[in-house]
Amino acid sequence: MKSRGIRVWLIGLVFAVAAIGLFNGCANDEKKLPVNSTDTEMISDAESKPQKTDSAPSEEEPSKPQDNWKQYKKTVNLNSDSEGIKILGERILEDSEQLNCDWTCSGFEFVAEIKGGNLSVRTSVSSPAYFRVYVDGEEWKNADGTPYFPIEGTQNLVIFGIPVGVHTIRIIKVTGYTLSRAQFYSMTFYGELLTEQVPADHDLYIEFVGDSISCGWGTIGDYGGAYTDQDGALAYPYQIAQEMNVDYSVTALSGQGLLMGNPGMTKGYLYGSPLRSTETEYAFSRKADIVVVNIGTNDYGYRNQYNITEEAFRKAYRDFLLTVFQKNGEACKIYCLYNTMNDTYADAILEVCEELGGEEAGIYTFRMNRITPGKHPSLEEHRMYTEVLTDFIKQTKDQEVSSQHPGQTDAPLTVIEAGNGIEVSYSDPSWD
Repeated sequence: MKSRGIRVWLIGLVFAVAAIGLFNGCANDEKKLPVNSTDTEMISDAESKPQKTDSAPSEEEPSKPQDNWKQYKKTVNLNSDSEGIKILGERILEDSEQLNCDWTCSGFEFVAEIKGGNLSVRTSVSSPAYFRVYVDGEEWKNADGTPYFPIEGTQNLVIFGIPVGVHTIRIIKVTGYTLSRAQFYSMTFYGELLTEQVPADHDLYIEFVGDSISCGWGTIGDYGGAYTDQDGALAYPYQIAQEMNVDYSVTALSGQGLLMGNPGMTKGYLYGSPLRSTETEYAFSRKADIVVVNIGTNDYGYRNQYNITEEAFRKAYRDFLLTVFQKNGEACKIYCLYNTMNDTYADAILEVCEELGGEEAGIYTFRMNRITPGKHPSLEEHRMYTEVLTDFIKQTKDQEVSSQHPGQTDAPLTVIEAGNGIEVSYSDPSWD
């Protein structure tokens, strides 16, 4: 009887210990905020603390956060004049209250000393959009393991796990302009913004003018016509800029052309962000050294719907090139691309470029190689375009211009009021 009582007592003790452990586990199961939280607070400190290890850190391992890293909490307001911030995608609508980043792959870059914790950027978008983050030039993954940081409405874009130390951090919107416009209000992190180390401008600035092709439509997704179907960081404009290590802007309006769309590229080119405001023209304070123009796909695709004749497009294209020269100066060179998805009025483009002086006047033409006619270029095609266009630009960008530059003429410029105010769908047109 005595031994039986001891066994019962031991069994009861085991169950009691297990119950206590289960209770403590539930009590410590901290509720986590979503990856991009609408809460204004930083993600919990517990998530940012490093795992304990018994082994000594090697020289290659990042430094561990100091016990007092929370005292370094810092909030930086973001606007077009923020000290220590380099704006990416040159063309913006200046604002003293926020940093507008509307065009494809626009964003900002900075150098900071991170003491610990996470970095949170207060962000707002007009429609759902994808963002990418790069740390020291390397793609940074979201908590879900993808390179995309989705934002809807107003949220915190939260960057997890940046190691302690000095880092160059880049944040860009990879969703196209006509799908979503964005603004950044502030960023909060634990550390110091190294304003004296703000990334410098590169010697060369390339502007890419285009439509959904330049936005990277079709590089990802299922082609359903949403922001999940495009990643501007995978498209040839951004990739060429990275290959050549230059400053860039991607001035692209999906679904629009020179003579159709709202506002259309002819008018849209004159403003920092035409869907926000057309009250004041863009200043072009920094002139583009090179402008890559890939426009006309939608004009040609919708030519019957909008009665766009080849002669009308030819005139609009000529006037547009003259506007580009006038705004960017006599040192600018223009690269005119055609035949990406359809004919794009190729004959008219070639005739205009020759009429304006061709390569001797700094105007180059490049025929794109279509793999799948009538469809947006795939990721494979964008990689091909990046390789061949980078080589072509490198070979020709330093050639001397021997004839009179079109921008030096006294001929009046006719800026066409593009389009009739009718929005076009962003799905693939049927090329008639």
